[in-house]
Amino acid sequence: GDFTEYIVHPRPRLDLIPCCIDDEAEAIISALDSRELLLKEKMEPAQANYDYCVIDTPPNLGTPTLNALAMSDLTIVPIDTGLFSLVGIKQLLRKVTRISKKFSPEMQVMALSTKFTARQKLDKEVRERVIARFGEDYVLQTTVPRLVAVEEATATLKTVAESHPESPASFAFRKLVKEIREVLGDEEIRSEAARRDAR
Repeated sequence: GDFTEYIVHPRPRLDLIPCCIDDEAEAIISALDSRELLLKEKMEPAQANYDYCVIDTPPNLGTPTLNALAMSDLTIVPIDTGLFSLVGIKQLLRKVTRISKKFSPEMQVMALSTKFTARQKLDKEVRERVIARFGEDYVLQTTVPRLVAVEEATATLKTVAESHPESPASFAFRKLVKEIREVLGDEEIRSEAARRDAR
């Protein structure tokens, strides 16, 4: 059916299509020819109606994630600062690159440091290793802090900007959105930057 049949409207200026793929549904999709293009084909009509489409995928390279990669202009790989956060990154990047070359050759891949505390030595070391692995131009400057406010917002089914608008986490997410828009060449952001530089 049409993608609009599944849309819910949780916030002004935000439409959401919930996803619930069980093992049986994934097995059916996996058996289809060109299964990596299924989501792209279904979502193509949406491009005329939206400025941005954000696809949140499971932390694996199963069929839903491959579908998202096949239609993306920008893929963000969140990497937390835990001890095992870099395990498998090389393999992940190899697979992402393979999918990108085949279906979405213009796609950019960038890393995002999450659960980051600037004062923690381990966090800084992991971020330095991420920069060394991805290259400085491919690691977002914004870091998402490890804060209780984020967990509390999730528990109350709100965004952190709603539940804790003055929190450093809210500031970080606003900064992240702005940086992502810059990476994607958003004209509105470029105009703002030009006006700032002219002052």
